[in-house]
Amino acid sequence: MNPLRPLFVGARVSRVEDPRLLRGQGQYVADVNVPGMLAVAFVRSPYAAARIAKIDTRAAAGMPGVVAVWTAADARLQIVHEGQGITQTVLASDHVRFVGEPVVAVIAQDAYLAEDAADLVEIEYDAQEPVLDAHRSQHDEPRQVHHGRSNVVFSRTTGTEGFQEAFASAPRHVSLTFTTKRQAATPIEPRAVAALPDPFGDRLTVYVTHQSPHEVRRQLAQILGWPEQRVHVVVPEVGGGFGIKAMFYPEYAVVAEAARRLGRPVKWVSDRREAFLTDAHARDAEHVVDIAFTDAGRIVAVQDHVYGDTGAWPLWNFPGAVGEAMWASDMLPGPYQIPHVAIEITVVFSNKAPLGPYRGVGGPIGAQVQEGIIEGVARALGRDPVEIRRANLIENDQFPYRSATGQLYDQGSYGASMDAALRLMDLEKFREEQTRLRREGRYLGLGLCVFVEPSAFAESEAGSVPYESVELRMDTTGTVTATCGLGPTGQGHETTLAQIIASQLGIRVEDVTVLHGDTDNAPVGGGTGGSRSGTIGGGAALRASGELKDKIVTLAAHMLEASRDDIVLEGGRAEVTGVPGHGVPIADIARRAYLEVGALPEGMEPGLEVLGRYKPPMAATYSNGTHAAMVEVDVASGLVQVLDYVAVNDCGVVINPTIVEGQIHGGVAQGIGSALLEELHYDDAGQLTTTSLMDYLLPTLVDVPPMRVEHMETPSLSLGGFKGMGEGSLIGAPPAIANAITDALAPFGVLVTDIPVSPDQVLRWVEKARA
Repeated sequence: MNPLRPLFVGARVSRVEDPRLLRGQGQYVADVNVPGMLAVAFVRSPYAAARIAKIDTRAAAGMPGVVAVWTAADARLQIVHEGQGITQTVLASDHVRFVGEPVVAVIAQDAYLAEDAADLVEIEYDAQEPVLDAHRSQHDEPRQVHHGRSNVVFSRTTGTEGFQEAFASAPRHVSLTFTTKRQAATPIEPRAVAALPDPFGDRLTVYVTHQSPHEVRRQLAQILGWPEQRVHVVVPEVGGGFGIKAMFYPEYAVVAEAARRLGRPVKWVSDRREAFLTDAHARDAEHVVDIAFTDAGRIVAVQDHVYGDTGAWPLWNFPGAVGEAMWASDMLPGPYQIPHVAIEITVVFSNKAPLGPYRGVGGPIGAQVQEGIIEGVARALGRDPVEIRRANLIENDQFPYRSATGQLYDQGSYGASMDAALRLMDLEKFREEQTRLRREGRYLGLGLCVFVEPSAFAESEAGSVPYESVELRMDTTGTVTATCGLGPTGQGHETTLAQIIASQLGIRVEDVTVLHGDTDNAPVGGGTGGSRSGTIGGGAALRASGELKDKIVTLAAHMLEASRDDIVLEGGRAEVTGVPGHGVPIADIARRAYLEVGALPEGMEPGLEVLGRYKPPMAATYSNGTHAAMVEVDVASGLVQVLDYVAVNDCGVVINPTIVEGQIHGGVAQGIGSALLEELHYDDAGQLTTTSLMDYLLPTLVDVPPMRVEHMETPSLSLGGFKGMGEGSLIGAPPAIANAITDALAPFGVLVTDIPVSPDQVLRWVEKARA
């Protein structure tokens, strides 16, 4: 039994953040305006690869209203990527390595002047042949991206003992190649940073769009050569992060250094074109897979060679495509009993934008491969993919389960979630309708993805410490202020943490105020990333509120002359069990704790303030679920329409079902984009051709169907029984849609292995089958 249940945990509490956001009262970095603030515009490389021959900034520097024009020699800041043995200047020096790389910073009295002056900067380049193909890049062809350093960023081969024998002895084999094109996270708010020097002291306040306030403070202090206490980071509202805002970018260092050296406040706000060119890209992976299986459909062994393209530079403290490839390969078995694996990873540099984390990181790619393997085996055997899933799913009595890649899964509901999704979709009825419509020339398909989401990593892409912190202070009126080290970007932390705290203390949710994002006030924490906030941040809130509750109960027992064991906190009061009406308002207890200290029990410290930190007992928890998509494919136009969608989700104890469902809805929408629409496309010259929302297609309201969501709860071993769930919907959605297309186009022999699936691709498949 969950002791939190009787109060607010599990309740559909309305988000406390929404009123201010819906009324337009949210404050973002772009809203930071102070007298004398300067603006920065960047001159960016128009070449994917070139030597910088000459930079002439005289015309720009002489323009009225321009305060400074900086090249690499002026900025004098660099990021040392120790693991790769390369050093990156915050403004490109000598060479440019991707289109959009910042070369010159123009600092002026306003953004319009800065942009106009940037147009006056003249740069001569000696263009070079760009490195764009991962297979050629691994052989340093056509050249090295970083002179004197191999293009191979990372290479690793691992496998289970006995793989070769198991693979060779299996009666059946299938080979498949899966590709996921490069994608963008595209948060509604582009990146931004504003730096304000303290006029009364030697400190710098930096407002920045980031997911981990303390981590970005540490990075800024390091690159500026300052002690951390001289850097004050404030993260206001963040309009979506999705992992890309957990990264450190060169523009942040330039703006901070400009404010420090010029003694003026300085701001930069990215536009959408800059965002497409320079925000961390994602995906861009290829998996060459060989599968060995039995006549009964049991998968015996899988061999996977992963190719990743990390772009021109690593992102500071994130391994880029290495992280994606390792996550995808670590989760290759997914929810299935695959006893043997052999995995080779090859990650290379290229002349593309740096690659980083995007919601799910390697999870969507790993799920695409794992579910594609199921579809491939089913196709080879002429059987329903549901049967193949059942034959291979991990059984309930096998938990905790150690996968062939070494992941230790805690208890899950793999088979039950699939059964629930099939029930909601009514598989038998669908098959009847599918057969009838095929006779009419209409092609419907049903696709599944049974997924495992590794969540609440002790350390994540946010650059986190392996714990989270929540500080609670109850004031003399009995209301609570909670400050946390998380860096929310729209997830509803102000609501969910308040629910946990209010449930423990027996007060109203509206009596808890959750603050975050200010390193001068918030305790050190890891920030938001890797679906860690609910589990680790929630655990910290639970621990802190438990400690505060203990102090309140002790004081209440003293005031009521009762045993501690008989005190219950509920409805804003401390009551004595079994004695109706014998109690005291919590506000009176708080007043005594602060203002009547002479009446406190012997040895009790005045005040009601606690700091709780929580580190989970395991390296990760594993959420799971099943997504089912129903699509119709128009073989005349190639268009795919998602008609119906079901998500069965198990994230342990659910704190707020409405917020969980909102996360699922948003992730599925992003998954539809990943499966059908979104691709960052580079041409043969290394030019990104998708630099606007006219070219990079995002799903709209008409693309996203109504969704049905069902919750399951398998508690984790973490405090509160919570599991992370922020990324599972984007892990499950693309494979479910791809498999639905496979099912729809089965009469044409189509097996979808590449996403996104474009109308042109559908037409080619149909034309080939009919030829």
